[in-house]
Amino acid sequence: MGSSPPFRRALCKALLLLLLAMPNYSVWAEEGAAIDAKRGEYLTRLGNCQSCHTRKDGLPFAGGVPFLTPFGTLYSTNITPENTTGIGAWSDEQFLDAMHKGIRPDGTHLYPAFPYTAYTWLSRNDVLSILAYLRSRPSVVYTPPGNELRFPFNQRWIVKGWKLLNFREGRFNEVSANEQISRGAYLSEALGHCGECHTPRTWSQGLDRSQHYAGAQQQGWTAWNITADPRGIGGWSNEKLMSYLRNGHQRGEAVAGGPMAQVVSDSLRFLTDDDLNAMVAYLRSVPEKPGAVPARTEISTMAVKPDDTDTEALFVSLCESCHHPDGKGLGGPYPRSFPNYSAVRDPDGTNLVRVILEGIERRGIQDEAFMPGYRALLSDDQIARLATYIGHQFGGHARVFSAQDVARQRTAGAGQ
Repeated sequence: MGSSPPFRRALCKALLLLLLAMPNYSVWAEEGAAIDAKRGEYLTRLGNCQSCHTRKDGLPFAGGVPFLTPFGTLYSTNITPENTTGIGAWSDEQFLDAMHKGIRPDGTHLYPAFPYTAYTWLSRNDVLSILAYLRSRPSVVYTPPGNELRFPFNQRWIVKGWKLLNFREGRFNEVSANEQISRGAYLSEALGHCGECHTPRTWSQGLDRSQHYAGAQQQGWTAWNITADPRGIGGWSNEKLMSYLRNGHQRGEAVAGGPMAQVVSDSLRFLTDDDLNAMVAYLRSVPEKPGAVPARTEISTMAVKPDDTDTEALFVSLCESCHHPDGKGLGGPYPRSFPNYSAVRDPDGTNLVRVILEGIERRGIQDEAFMPGYRALLSDDQIARLATYIGHQFGGHARVFSAQDVARQRTAGAGQ
């Protein structure tokens, strides 16, 4: 059956309003930058391509990284210059179509787990510089696993309908008369595609632009609010932001784990000072959005420890050497002040549980971090009790985590 005229009129009106709401500034000034493989290497790092296209123990850019979505699991593709399993046979225009339009060489649509919704803003020459760098990399013969999406989401033609609601092709437009802010926007929105993780999704799994950078759930982790709200980065100095982006760690205040640790290790630590300063300037310009996790100043930790001597003993045996049990950073080789960390204050406990399960491995420009994961050592009940103890004692909330909460997180992280 065809759509009724009132429905078609309503849909057309909604799409028209969406288009009119888009900013209309002059095109980004660096559209004409030269095509260069060395520049492409830098841009590829900024786009964090290696993290998404290099599976654990796999060769760089050969693909096979699983992405868990509400509709099933997607696997990243091989983007080495191998002719049969990679992109070696792709023309310049076919690569541009993939990056700018989300279309494969065979004309079918790419799933938006590949962030062409952000890459569409990249200049033509920047995309071709990325391609020049990828073509200089070693070829790898490897075919990633097939996607595991349930019906009807395994039908690529439905992505065309998704695009009508959530995608507008077009190059980047300046967002400000301030050149530094516009440069930061290009790095954050187009290359870094920060909004893909830090912006909540709508019912159709498009980005909720009204909550830009307000924080969201991605790959079983929480990406925090990075607006200037007090529950975001509003209390951070520019120096602290720069340090965090370079190292993934602001000692005693913030630590990157999960996907953000990969972004720091494979991308952000390679940025120039000018580009980091531009990103910070842009983040400062983003409108504030309310955060969900109480700020440090909003909580008061419990004066009396929870009556759970077994869990306290578990905390001491596993954590004391690195995390002094009074939470004031007075002992251990890696001093911490637990209440300062969002993962500890978050009543949802998503990242706290995931860190206990998976640990942390991250390399910054000046700082390396390692924390062992306890996935194989601790039961779901033990991790639940440990997360509850930490949240009560240091996080200022009364959430009680269950073994079922941990089991869901354990499953969500399997295979990543």
